Amino acid sequence: MKSKILLAGFMAALSCVSCKKENITSTNNGIPTVIRGHVEDPIRGINIDGYKIVLIKKVGMDCGGWMCGTVFEKVAEAYTDNNGDYLITFNYKVEPGQDYYLEEQYYGTPYYHESSSGTGPIVGGATNIINIIAWKPVALKLNVQVSNNMIKDLRLRVESNGNKTLNATEFIYEQNATKTYTLRTKPNSSVNIIFWYYTGMVLHQKIIPFQTTLNELTNVNLTIDCSTF
Repeated sequence: MKSKILLAGFMAALSCVSCKKENITSTNNGIPTVIRGHVEDPIRGINIDGYKIVLIKKVGMDCGGWMCGTVFEKVAEAYTDNNGDYLITFNYKVEPGQDYYLEEQYYGTPYYHESSSGTGPIVGGATNIINIIAWKPVALKLNVQVSNNMIKDLRLRVESNGNKTLNATEFIYEQNATKTYTLRTKPNSSVNIIFWYYTGMVLHQKIIPFQTTLNELTNVNLTIDCSTF
């Protein structure tokens, strides 16, 4: 009778160990998690289909010599449907210092990602809603006639949303010249075309407000006399 009791106890213990192993394996696979949302261009009043959404995970740091960088790995990707909706399902699993993010894809070409709602930390085991506002830039073809550029270091940029620019700064080194630049910016919006240069530490700047349209390309003729600013 005693041996039967011992055998039953051993079998029960073995069963518990198996149960525990199964739970650990399940936990190590991560927690099923959902990210979903909508991508739209409110300027044009359209939903954006085919917009690429990529989920990445920060996994640690990598150092070589004097340089260190954050290491990311791709977890999943999805594209918006005809309604501008997307869905990503994955198993959420992080260690201290790790986290999940949606990675920027377009950097203004052909879409500019203006903002995302619900951009707090992605929560494991939940349905995370992240909606995105984006738009396709338009181009301004700036036909510029420059005079009296005595410093020969005149600079040009186009800003939207206060101080956002989608282009590198253009430099004009000729004292007198006729130049053409094509710069991308926000559609149907108030933007600033800005010329500037320095004499020593003094900034000389000319700001030209401009209203863009939905046209893909707009010609703008400008006459810039650097001696006036």
